[in-house]
Amino acid sequence: MSLVIVERAVTTFTAQVVEVEGLLARIAVLLNPYDVRELALSLDDRTLRIVVEGNGFDAGRVAARLEKVIGVLEVVIS
Repeated sequence: MSLVIVERAVTTFTAQVVEVEGLLARIAVLLNPYDVRELALSLDDRTLRIVVEGNGFDAGRVAARLEKVIGVLEVVIS
């Protein structure tokens, strides 16, 4: 038996957060169909990090949806 490790594409969105109340609920609704692996909010830095795994979605479109709620500063696809 051999173990096969499959690398999957991961897209990371970062944003500066100015309002927190209800933020995570709105983001969860926007990202509902995606495979979200990390959703981290730093109140000290006022930043939000979202990591979505997989291919087959338009990162620019997701960033545009998030920007309406929080103002996305950067999208990194790795």
